Amino acid sequence: MNYEELLNYLEIEEAAQFEYFETMADLLENEEYIDSEAVYKLFEGADKEVSSQLIDEYFEDILEGLPEDAGEIYSLLHQVKLCLMGMITNLEEDSDLTRFNDEFCRFMNWYSHESEVELTPKDGGQPIYHNLRDAITSARLEKLGGEKYAFNFEPAMTYQPDSYTISFAELAAIGEEGEL
Repeated sequence: MNYEELLNYLEIEEAAQFEYFETMADLLENEEYIDSEAVYKLFEGADKEVSSQLIDEYFEDILEGLPEDAGEIYSLLHQVKLCLMGMITNLEEDSDLTRFNDEFCRFMNWYSHESEVELTPKDGGQPIYHNLRDAITSARLEKLGGEKYAFNFEPAMTYQPDSYTISFAELAAIGEEGEL
C-alpha cells in the first residue's frame, strides 16, 4: 500500500488529519502490507504530540485487553510503547524520524502479521494460532462471554524493541502525567 492508498484507507486527505484513535488503530491493525515510505510520509506530516498521544492511547487499550496472566507480553508491549512515544517526541533530525519509522513499521508488521500466539480452548480441542493482534481480540471477546482460552504468548516474545534510551525526565513525566 503506497501513501495515497494509505490516506484513502485511513479516510483522511492529508497527514495532518492523522489525529484520532480509530485512525491509529486502523493503521496498526491493517491486514495489508503498508510500504514503510508511506508510513514515513504519514508521520512526517502528522503532529508529533498528537502522534505520541495516539500511541499512548492505543497501547493502553491493547494492554487492557490482555488476559490477567499475560505479564511478560504486557511488559514487552509497555516497553515498546515507551520506546515509540520517546522516539516520536524527541525528533531532532530527519534520521530520528527514519529511526522512529523503522521501529514503528517493524512493530506493526510483527504485531499484525509475524507474531504467533497459541490459544487452547479451555473446554478442550486443538490449539489455534493467531497473531498478537487477533489473540488480543480473542481475549477481549472472552471477557465479554466468548469462548475461553488458555493463551500462550511465549512464541510472540521474539520482538526486541529498539534500544531507545528513555531519559529520567521522560520517566518523571510519565509518572506525573501518565504519558511522555
